[in-house]
Formats: sequence, C-alpha cells, structure tokens
Amino acid sequence: MTRHTRNVYTSNKISDTLADDDSRLVPLAFQGDAIRALRGFPAGVRQDLGYALYQLQLGQTPPDRKPVRAVGPGVYELREQDAEKWYRVLYVREGGTIQVLHCFEKRSNAIEQKDIETARTRLKRVLEAKREEKRIAKQALRRR
Repeated sequence: MTRHTRNVYTSNKISDTLADDDSRLVPLAFQGDAIRALRGFPAGVRQDLGYALYQLQLGQTPPDRKPVRAVGPGVYELREQDAEKWYRVLYVREGGTIQVLHCFEKRSNAIEQKDIETARTRLKRVLEAKREEKRIAKQALRRR
C-alpha cells in the first residue's frame, strides 16, 4: 500500500512540550463552514493539518505554509495532499486569534476563484468585526 500524504507537519514535530499549559495556546476561530469542511477531510490529512494549526497556536511556523496574496495581506495557506486531491486551509492571524477563513479541496494547481472570493468575504467580515470592537471600546472609554 502506497502512502501519498507527505506528513510534512506530523513528521517534523519541533517542540510540543511548550504546550503543557493550554492557556498559552493562541485561540482558533473558524469562519463559516470551515470547521465542517476540515472535519470532512480524510483522517491522515485532517491529522496533519490539525497539527499544523496546533503549531500556529504554539507560536511556531509550520514548514509548508505559503502566503495567499490574492485573498489579502497576512493570509496564508496550509497544504496537504493524498492520492486524489490537494487540501488547503486558509488562515490569518488577527487580533490575537488565528482566524481559519476557509478549508477546501482542489484538483488543479490554481486556487479556484470561488475559493478566493469565499476567503476574501470572510476576511472582510473578520476585519469589520475587529473595527467594530475598537469603536465600541473607544465609546466605552469616552463614557467613563
């Protein structure tokens, strides 16, 4: 039986001992149906991408991440594959949280425009929510 996943993430465990205390982990927030899509990936792919997200929570840089400038500044993709498809997780670190914008499968080299638009829309919502939080905080300070 040939194994097609490269295990880029799980085969390069650097220092998991840093996270004995879960309070040090940077929180993850999944936008839209990203968590459902990730859960639908094959078990080995899900494990590798989950470990890559865990590395991000620890403050480490996963070895196989790549910027996706077409979506926006600071957006990266985590990549994994099996015999049939490529799997992607698009995320951005925003306001002390890792925002998982979109998880999807692809069969060609390029990211489809619909996936870019989905991630852009979700990034826009995340940034708008952050601006709204700042506005509310400023109003609260003025009332004091």
